Amino acid sequence: MYNHVRGKTDEQLKALADKGGVIGIASLGYFVGPTPATSFDDYLKHIDHAVKVAGIDHVGLASDYSIRGIEPTATRESWYVPRLTTFKPIYNVRWPPWIKELDPPERFRNVARGLAKRGYQTGDIEKILGGNWARYFGEILG
Repeated sequence: MYNHVRGKTDEQLKALADKGGVIGIASLGYFVGPTPATSFDDYLKHIDHAVKVAGIDHVGLASDYSIRGIEPTATRESWYVPRLTTFKPIYNVRWPPWIKELDPPERFRNVARGLAKRGYQTGDIEKILGGNWARYFGEILG
């Protein structure tokens, strides 16, 4: 597993789960893997790992950007260049920042299909796609 500065340790994942929380698996390529070759499969591996450590009831998605995606709405100059000065170098910001299957509005369908291919059942996929967040916010906000 790639250990990005924004990532969480297994101990943090367990503590979060013990308190009933949900970890959002961010989908920016440079959060998921260290190189531009970071893939959709690498992203799904992060989900698998979080589910193994925290449990299926404590994992959700976190896109970190507009549902329209980054590619159709940003340029290297408008997105990447400003982050070079506002983010610490340890963030390893790169261009392009997206993983192809996780950038378009269909990203959640892509994740659902990817999880199904990995053997996840419909109910568990629904939890990861938003059910866990709904439960969490319902418990916290009433």
